[in-house]
Amino acid sequence: MDYIDLRSKLREGNLADTFPLIRQKVAEMGNWELSEETENLWTTYRQMLQFMLQGMNDAQSTRIRANICQQLSFVASRLERLERIKNHPEEKYVSTRKELKNIASFENIVNHLESLSQEINEVAADELLRDTVRQYRMDSLKEQHETAMLHLFNWTWTCEVWQSTDTEQANRIIFSDSISVNDKAVFITAVTLSLFEFMDTAKVLFLLDCYLVEDDIVSQRALVGFLLVFHLFFPSIKDSQDLRDRLRIYSDDATFVHDLYATMMQLQMSCTTDSVTSRMRNDIMPALMKGVMRRKKPEQTNINPDDFAKNGENPEWMNDEKMNKKMHEMAEMQLDGADVYFASFSTLKGYSFFHQMPHWFYPFSLDDNHAPELKNFANGQVNKIIRLILNGSPFCNSDKYSLCFTFSSLGSTAGNAIETQISSQIPDGMDMDELAESAELQKPKRADIRRHYVFDLYRFYHLYPYKQQFTNPFALLKEHPITPFSNPWLEELLTTDKEGMAQYADFLMRKEFYQAALDIFTTLADNEFDEALASIWQKIGFCHQKLNHTEETIHAYTVANSIKPNSKWTLSHLASLCYSTGRMEDAAKYYQELLEINPESLKYLMNAAQSLMQCNEHEAALPLLYKASFLDEESTLVKLLLAWCLIVCGKKDDAMKFIFELQRVETASEDANILMGIVLLLDGKVKEAYQQLRPIVSEKNMADLRQKLDTLHHRKLIERTTLTLFIDALMLNID
Repeated sequence: MDYIDLRSKLREGNLADTFPLIRQKVAEMGNWELSEETENLWTTYRQMLQFMLQGMNDAQSTRIRANICQQLSFVASRLERLERIKNHPEEKYVSTRKELKNIASFENIVNHLESLSQEINEVAADELLRDTVRQYRMDSLKEQHETAMLHLFNWTWTCEVWQSTDTEQANRIIFSDSISVNDKAVFITAVTLSLFEFMDTAKVLFLLDCYLVEDDIVSQRALVGFLLVFHLFFPSIKDSQDLRDRLRIYSDDATFVHDLYATMMQLQMSCTTDSVTSRMRNDIMPALMKGVMRRKKPEQTNINPDDFAKNGENPEWMNDEKMNKKMHEMAEMQLDGADVYFASFSTLKGYSFFHQMPHWFYPFSLDDNHAPELKNFANGQVNKIIRLILNGSPFCNSDKYSLCFTFSSLGSTAGNAIETQISSQIPDGMDMDELAESAELQKPKRADIRRHYVFDLYRFYHLYPYKQQFTNPFALLKEHPITPFSNPWLEELLTTDKEGMAQYADFLMRKEFYQAALDIFTTLADNEFDEALASIWQKIGFCHQKLNHTEETIHAYTVANSIKPNSKWTLSHLASLCYSTGRMEDAAKYYQELLEINPESLKYLMNAAQSLMQCNEHEAALPLLYKASFLDEESTLVKLLLAWCLIVCGKKDDAMKFIFELQRVETASEDANILMGIVLLLDGKVKEAYQQLRPIVSEKNMADLRQKLDTLHHRKLIERTTLTLFIDALMLNID
């Protein structure tokens, strides 16, 4: 059964085709609970039809019918899940669900987790316990807690559509005073992943409501999950009136709208990770390593970290312009939200810690986990330093765990070396404990929480061993970028903030999502006569140009130029585009306008002259070429163009001065000899012209020679018959 098509028909209200299919499938599956639910719906609908046939008009029939469609959609989702469990035992989803068969209910999991969390809090707060006893009890409780979290995550990820009792238990987790914020954050991720398996509007509403939770880790994870689902699976939830009403309440919340735009940027930024990784691997990192090796003294085996602290200056090996430029570029990408460390950490996800799916989404903490490797960081000066590094690092949660496991595998000798090197850089009088405590107390920013969570999601969907069994949201976002116009509800939420729209469109354009950016810019440019919109029209033109929409590009640039004339950026793009598309008169006009702005520009002089020559206005091009020659006396291209222009204008003697000069230049000698042959032909020395051109004319340059001779014919400097016979002789290679 095609469940996608089935749910699509149900969204359209098609019960005639879908009801028989669902009843038949329910009977085949033999699930008594689904069978009873489906037959109750069928009884209700059959009675509706019978009442209608008896001429009875029920005002509630439309609402009841829509509710039946929605309930049948839930049945279809549960059928699909049951069929998947039955037919695909090899899938991680199915095997995980089977592992939970001894757990009675969601409520049991929540009861156990809350009880464990409360006991952990009590043991930690009990000052009468000896340290050894406390540690023993905490180790046991944390081990049980780890198992409880695994059950909570897996149950939530593989659960069916939530009923009201499930929503109550979910809210109980979020508002519990005993359950930690980190546990709540992991639960939020499990809810999000479950929505990628089967859509459930109750869970979508839950994520939206969790945005209002005071803990930023919970609220920002919920926002990321909600936005992903809301964008990618909107057709499946657009019939939910509860969700519609809830979003209308949020529409007046400026902070919510701001966070939506920021989350959209971060999600789309992660779609550029492939190009960022390629740049890091193939350009930035090789340049940095080359700079390090170039600056190291031959006898050095390691870079001395003390160099970093001397007089606040860069070490000697950093005083390299290219290297500094690459480091600045890397820093700029980081500030922009790019995932610059994906390549570095992608090889560090093989630790056993990452074999468990929930661990990819644990907020980083050295205290709340039971992993044996992490217990080693509980005490010691080295571990305080490592904690300090990790707390202040730009790494996402899963990368911090990777780094911990790497540090743990280095051994005590390497740990002592790290301690010595980093301790030497701490200013005198500053206590390590105070520094570490200060770093611990710093509250992470909402933007950092969002960014790191998106990075964690990206790593899971690209590096998890079973990644092929999951729907990768980032692949979908790359194909269908999220914009304020992704769906009508999002449009209603976001389009009131024009400034936010403009900033987001700029971001999309910078990241080369040109069509998505164009959709926004086009909406913002609601007036072709408003001078304030000139930059918007420039950007519309730029996006069209990148999408190879020639006519639309020229129109947009023309509008921009008309409402704000004399913009060098607009004119140069217009001129270049007109020239490349053969609109030489327009190109010449725009280049002339550019020359009024910058009369000394060699580029504009050359392009203007060539445009005029293409329009057969060689006399107008001559002074421009002479000025270009004055500005760059060594340019062979200027001299070649000037010589040709002089020939066309009938000034052969002046042209010969440049031709003789160019014949001595190896790179221009062939072109100069062709011009010499043309001059000989114009002088009536046909045989000498033929002997001059025959050795150098080829299939490669014949078209250019023919075009030059045609130009001379149009200028009435050579007869058509002579031109035709001369070309034939060259092509037939007549002796």
